[in-house]
Amino acid sequence: MHLLLIDGLNLIRRIHAAVPGEGHEAVSAAVDSSVHSLNRLFKQFQPSHAVCCFDGPELSWRHLEYPQYKAGRKPMPQELRDAMPGFREQFSHIGLASLALATVEADDLAATLAVKMLSIGGRVTLVSTDKGFAQLLIQPDADQRLCLWDAFGRRQIDSESVHARFGVYPDRILDYWALTGDSTNNIKGVEGVGPKTALRLLSECDSLNGIYQHLGRLSDKLASKLKDNQEQAMLCRRLVTLATDMKLGCKLSDFRFVPPVA
Repeated sequence: MHLLLIDGLNLIRRIHAAVPGEGHEAVSAAVDSSVHSLNRLFKQFQPSHAVCCFDGPELSWRHLEYPQYKAGRKPMPQELRDAMPGFREQFSHIGLASLALATVEADDLAATLAVKMLSIGGRVTLVSTDKGFAQLLIQPDADQRLCLWDAFGRRQIDSESVHARFGVYPDRILDYWALTGDSTNNIKGVEGVGPKTALRLLSECDSLNGIYQHLGRLSDKLASKLKDNQEQAMLCRRLVTLATDMKLGCKLSDFRFVPPVA
């Protein structure tokens, strides 16, 4: 079994930003281009199952725990938002199911589905440019059965590419973001701790918990920053951690991929 997971808005918004024209003309072009891209992915990966994940319409647990979550992010153009049902309808015509749950973010949907498929011995290809999915690479046998695919760069995101980008491997990426924060989602980490300091701390202390267990090894100034922001660092780590145990109320057979008859 091979499950193809599509991060719906990631794909659509990236394509919409790249197509020529404005307004409804651009939306129409984005629909056509999205369908073309999906058909190319179907041909490339030959999945047995496929689903496109979307954010639910209501506030997620992250918004409830951290009201500033995603604040300041550029809103989706209204004409694109209005066209979402049309995108899903066109996706359905080419055999791609869509999944959205009221209070669940697409990332948590995809992460839960990926882990469930891996746990039963299946393969997963997850299509997204979202850096947050890098944490899934620590799943058992992920190097053999999980492919994170950047459809725009047409490349696989693996442990080495994560290390090349951030300076840490996937097993430390959550601790790294806990220290530096995640500006994409407006999540603050430890104030005054940037990437270089975070990498040094993780190199010396191995993990976020290790850092806080050994504050005495650090300079007074740095130790004070970490101590004053410990609660924020732990909150940040929770927020950037993908949920992999969501109750989805669906079964794998719901996403069996049957290509349309030409």
